[in-house]
Amino acid sequence: MKKFLIIVISLLFFVNLGFSQHVGDGGKTYYDKNKTKLKEVYNYKEVNVFSATGDHSIVEVIKKKHGPYFYYYESGKIKISGNYKNDEKHGEWKYFNAEGSLIKTEEYEKGKLINSKRPE
Repeated sequence: MKKFLIIVISLLFFVNLGFSQHVGDGGKTYYDKNKTKLKEVYNYKEVNVFSATGDHSIVEVIKKKHGPYFYYYESGKIKISGNYKNDEKHGEWKYFNAEGSLIKTEEYEKGKLINSKRPE
């Protein structure tokens, strides 16, 4: 019975440290203060961290990049495009020079680089 009670209390503790999440509107940064030259565009999800006391109060809200990501040269041309999954690079990422030509493609899985190649 004591072992069962310890397991139940442990589970309740971890449930109270649980997360809830929703996708935010996305983020944008700019090269200039007038917000006319885009620097990067991305989506994010907000993850709520709840109190361990069980009162359901939110202790912290964390924004994690999640979804398409674009980084631009100051000229407005695309420099990098890719995807984030839970704040880690995931899937295909493409890198372009200032003229717009593809210079490198990388493949990521859970934030780890698994393949990199340059066009022939």
